[in-house]
Amino acid sequence: MKVVILGKGNMGTALAVLAKKAGHQVECSDSRTSAVAALQEADIAVIAMRFEQALALGKNKEILSALIGKTVIDITNPLSADFMSLTVGHTSSAAEEIARRMPGTHIVKAFNTVFASLLKRRADGHPMDIPVYVAGDHEERVHTVADFVKSMGLSVVPSGPLTNARYLEPMAELMIQLGYALGHGDQIGFALKSEAASTAAVI
Repeated sequence: MKVVILGKGNMGTALAVLAKKAGHQVECSDSRTSAVAALQEADIAVIAMRFEQALALGKNKEILSALIGKTVIDITNPLSADFMSLTVGHTSSAAEEIARRMPGTHIVKAFNTVFASLLKRRADGHPMDIPVYVAGDHEERVHTVADFVKSMGLSVVPSGPLTNARYLEPMAELMIQLGYALGHGDQIGFALKSEAASTAAVI
């Protein structure tokens, strides 16, 4: 698949490396102007930037036009400046707010509960089972994202409609609290452990 990753931070860079190793054609850009042509040809676009920056994309008419009809993976979390709390929650989510500002796109939430360090280790060849929680309203687009996730050797956990991003984003904040505030480090993540859950986590 042709994948355009908007953002060159830790997550965007780690995803780009992993996707390239899986055989995808990947372009990673933090330039709104240079991204337009690539987005027009993309099968999947990935928003890998701060939540506020992602919202700002909704004001760029060229970007919006290029994204119409596209499968767009939102990996953002609405974090405060110190990363220790969320700025959106309960009645909405970062994913829903981005979707409102990008009409005509198909937003799917994924990767927001995964530390970049784990993706880097997987790209380096470590045989790790990394679950990716995937939520979205369009079944076909969710399957597209699930196929993308699995192509990189990661596991898919079907997580319902896009509104469930309201729960996935607090999971990410808890992971940050556990990892950094409580000293467990960045080699941690959430996984489903029961046999029934393992069976259900297959698309």
